[in-house]
Amino acid sequence: MNTSIEHIPVRVEASPQAKNLHRYRRLSQYLVLLLLIVIPVSGLFRIDPEMGAFVMLDYQIWFSDILIVMGFWMFAVSLLVVFYSLAGSVFCGWMCPQNTVSEWANAITARLLGRRASSADFSGEQLKIAARRGGALNLGLLFVALLAASLVYALIPLLYFYPPSAIWAFVTFQQDARLAPSLHWIYFVCVAIMFLDIAIIRHLLCKFMCIYRVWQHSFKTKDTLKVVYDDTRSKDCSHCHYCVDACFLDIDPRKTEVFDSCVNCGECIVACDTLHAKSRKLQGPGLLRFAVGEASRRAEDSVLGSIIYRARFSLTATVLSAVLFTLGVVNYQPHDFTVYRNERVNSTNDFRINLAHKRYQPVRFRISLEGLPADGFVLERQRVDFSSVGRKDVRLHIKPGLPRGVHRFRVTVTASDGWKKSFPVQYYSDGRSE
Repeated sequence: MNTSIEHIPVRVEASPQAKNLHRYRRLSQYLVLLLLIVIPVSGLFRIDPEMGAFVMLDYQIWFSDILIVMGFWMFAVSLLVVFYSLAGSVFCGWMCPQNTVSEWANAITARLLGRRASSADFSGEQLKIAARRGGALNLGLLFVALLAASLVYALIPLLYFYPPSAIWAFVTFQQDARLAPSLHWIYFVCVAIMFLDIAIIRHLLCKFMCIYRVWQHSFKTKDTLKVVYDDTRSKDCSHCHYCVDACFLDIDPRKTEVFDSCVNCGECIVACDTLHAKSRKLQGPGLLRFAVGEASRRAEDSVLGSIIYRARFSLTATVLSAVLFTLGVVNYQPHDFTVYRNERVNSTNDFRINLAHKRYQPVRFRISLEGLPADGFVLERQRVDFSSVGRKDVRLHIKPGLPRGVHRFRVTVTASDGWKKSFPVQYYSDGRSE
């Protein structure tokens, strides 16, 4: 019977948490990278450097659209405060593009140069390369892989300043009037910085130079999501450092504090669960897990109570900013115009009508005047066409000979999309005919 049992195949699997946690984190990281590309490509948000304006869905957003600008940033900041207060540095471990590319660089370095190969650190140790992988071929392949990643990554910031068609012209070395003459130098600098980051710096930025991570720690408390260690079973890991080896930030997840470098990636939890699943001596799940609040509290007190108490002010600001943003969108003006005296002409009878179009779509404006006799003024043109965003001036000349006194008239502009606005103007005539 024992001989028969020995021939039965035994398949050992990690716990569901270990199997899914790593998979979900990778999916989250890739989705964030995809989102960073989709946002500018779809036109959801980008920056127009030529016009000096934000662009959302083909609409220019000026700083004068204060409700949209302030509402959006207040909403984003207050929502992030709530998120950091509850989840800690989850953004770093699950969404940060810097961490994503650094982990990829670590993985490909280990694959080509050996498991113990790592990037620069402050210990003074040199790069540890496996003896059988120290050839020029592997070093060359690593250099090419990191350089190719740098070339691709450096294109992402450019997407936020130029439309996809312009970026394609830049990549294929075509002439495009929309591209800045110095763009090739700017791109070269971006590639150099990115290559330095993923080839040498990597997680040193996260541990010692990232101001954003320090800002997140400002909202971290004892009730924030963290990795918890089951010290009642500490004998199970008395000679094991598998979780420490799995941490790419080189911290001991069994001794996490309020202020540490942990980014809640969960790789230590996956490592511990996997080891327990494969071991024939260790019983039960791993000794590490995610937890919110003190372990002695009830679940509803540690989660729901923490959210209500700590996030009440931030949530209020989030709702208020969402209302402001909505009001800004509802009252958004896709066009604008002003009327003022023409300083270019030494005459009090000349005005300029400055038309501004804020959509990346063609439009036609029609200009009309009320309050002046038909033969009392000369309008340079009554119809103005725009093919895209921009500004145009139309000259208005008041003929001499109007009765002496203040004359009030109104300039009205009507757009082909139904927008209409009037601008009141006051003009003083001295009554002279010339």
